[in-house]
Amino acid sequence: MAAQVDFRHHLLLRCGVVADGERCLSILQTLDAAERRRWRVKLLCLVVTSDSDACSGLALEKGIRILNSTQELLAQSSLDFIMEMTGDADVLAQLARDKPSGVGLLDRHAAELFLDVFRREDKETSRDSEISLATSFASALLEASPDTVIVIDRNYRILKCNNSEMLTGGKGPESVIGRHCFEAVYGALQPCSRIDRVCPMNKAIETGKPARAVHEVRMPDGSMRISQVTTYPLVNHAGEIIQVVDVIRDITEDVSERIEARARAIKDDLNRFVQEDRLVTLGRLVASVCHEINNPITSIVTFNKLILSYIKEDSLPPEGLKAFERYLEMSIKEALRSGTIVNNLLTFARQKGVESGPVDLNELVATILMLLGHQMDKIDLKREVRLPEAPFSAYGDYAQIQQVLMNLISNAIEAMTDGGTL
Repeated sequence: MAAQVDFRHHLLLRCGVVADGERCLSILQTLDAAERRRWRVKLLCLVVTSDSDACSGLALEKGIRILNSTQELLAQSSLDFIMEMTGDADVLAQLARDKPSGVGLLDRHAAELFLDVFRREDKETSRDSEISLATSFASALLEASPDTVIVIDRNYRILKCNNSEMLTGGKGPESVIGRHCFEAVYGALQPCSRIDRVCPMNKAIETGKPARAVHEVRMPDGSMRISQVTTYPLVNHAGEIIQVVDVIRDITEDVSERIEARARAIKDDLNRFVQEDRLVTLGRLVASVCHEINNPITSIVTFNKLILSYIKEDSLPPEGLKAFERYLEMSIKEALRSGTIVNNLLTFARQKGVESGPVDLNELVATILMLLGHQMDKIDLKREVRLPEAPFSAYGDYAQIQQVLMNLISNAIEAMTDGGTL
C-alpha cells in the first residue's frame, strides 16, 4: 500500500513581496492560513511601499523581515520567487532586469492567481478535488512562466498549457489541448521512449521525483531549437502521481554561447601551446646561433688586428694596400653573415599575426639549416640537401611554415644522437 503523501508537502517556496501596506496585510493573512493548512510556503521578506502598523506588527510576529527597498530584496540569497503586487510597471521592469537568473518573478496578475490557490477552502479530500487543486496551482504558474509549461495526464494528454510560441506557434492553448504531448511538441506518432528519445515523464512517474532531459524541438517555422525539458510529478493523498507538469526551456543560445566559449578556450590553448613550442625551439637555437656568430666575429677580429699591427709598425704587407683591401672585404663579408644569422633568429622569434604571402621554400630551408648548423656539427651529422631549381615558392604564412620545417628538422637531429645523414 502506498504511503500517505500530502500533495502540499511537495511545495517549498520561499518568496519575497513588494506591495503597499494594506495589500501586504492581506498577503500575510493568506499565507499564514496556508501555513496552518500545511502548505509549505515561506514568506521571508517584505518591501512595504506605504506604512501599515497592522502589517508591520504581524510581520514581526511571524519573523518576516521588512526591507526598505527592492535593492535590499534582490540582495537576499535564499528566495525562490518574488511577487510584485504594486502594479507599478517601472518596479516590475527593474525587478525583471536585476533579479538573479534562478529567481522567479510574478507580476500582480499572476501573483493574484497564485494566492487564489491558497484562498480556496481545502475541506474536501476526494481525488477530483485534489486534481482540481493541483491544476489550479499549475494554472497560476502557467500564467507567470516565460517558458513552455504543459500539464499532462498519465496518458500523455495535454490538459493545460500556456500560449508558448514553441508549442502553439501563437495559435493559443486550445490548438494543442487534448493532443498527445509527443505529437504536439515533437510531431511524433508515438511516445518518446519508443523512438529512443529520453522521456522525463516516464522517469518522473517511475521515481516520483523531478526528471530532466535535453531534446531537439522543431519550431512551427521549421527551425530546430535545443530545449531542456523538466518534468515535475503531481501526487494525491494516496501518493499516486496523477499528472505531471512539463517545463520546456529553450537553451539554444546558452548552448551556443558555451560551445563558442569552449572553442575560444581551445583556440587560446592551442595558440599558447604553439607559442610555448616556439620558445622552446628558440632556446635551442640561441646556443647554436651564438656559435655561428662567434666564428665570423673571430675572423673579423683577426683581420682587424692584422691591419692594426701593420699600421702601428708603419709598414705594409708584401702585397701592399691590396692586402688591406682583401682583409676589409673579408671582414665586411663576415659581419654581413653575422647580421643575416641574427636577423633570421629575430624573424623566428618575433610573434606576429598570420600574414599570408609568397614564401621562397629554398631560401627558407637554407635559413633553417644555417640556424641549426651548429647542432648538426656537434653530433657529426651529415646533411644532404636536394632542393628544386629556383623559383620554388608556396603561398602561406612565412613564420608558421618556418616553424613546421624547423620542428621537423629539429626532431630529426634529436633522434640521431649517434650521427648519420639527414
